Amino acid sequence: MFKKITKIVFLITVLSVSIYSTNYTMGSGVNDLGIDMSGQNFDRILFVPGINTYTFDLLRWKRDLKKNFPTKEVIFLDDSVYYYWQDVETEKVVEKGISILNDNKATLVISHSYGGVLATTMIDRAENDNVVKLITMASPHKMDSFGIDNSKEYLGTPDEVDVPTFSFGGYIDPVVIFPNTNNGNSNHQDIWSGHSSFLFNKNVRRKVLEFALGLKYED
Repeated sequence: MFKKITKIVFLITVLSVSIYSTNYTMGSGVNDLGIDMSGQNFDRILFVPGINTYTFDLLRWKRDLKKNFPTKEVIFLDDSVYYYWQDVETEKVVEKGISILNDNKATLVISHSYGGVLATTMIDRAENDNVVKLITMASPHKMDSFGIDNSKEYLGTPDEVDVPTFSFGGYIDPVVIFPNTNNGNSNHQDIWSGHSSFLFNKNVRRKVLEFALGLKYED
């Protein structure tokens, strides 16, 4: 029995590493969408990463946003790595996001994985925010297993917020399966993506930006 369990764990590990590696190596490069800045009604972009996400993992999103939004302020909450079961750490991320949002500056919020839960929480709690749009990618909005429900309860995360929301799920995402990524009131798209390819794959990042910003979108 122990050998079977060990074999299953080994196979899952190999599969996860293979998917991660494939997502990382495919679709490299920077997107240049030629966005008309006069049509974008925000002054700032706030990016909320998921669990166990390092600054290095976000370099491609940083380059995309710098290229396409050179006149916008861009903030990444990547100065600390957290796990969803670390209530003190998730609370720190939420509080930092609230302090940023409470200056009433028009903000586009982009989030990945559990960052979507934290982004929803900080938007709900902020009292003087001006969030024009929320984008969530591979976020476990409808997932409550593995103690995620306890984390959401601790944070007081609502099911949805009264902000235009665009959510995305990945058909080949083994971490957060796509039916769990729609928060209910969002404009939702499921695309051919793994969990980490929302960060690494150029074509996936392009589709997210194009659809959420109302640009040309092709599945």
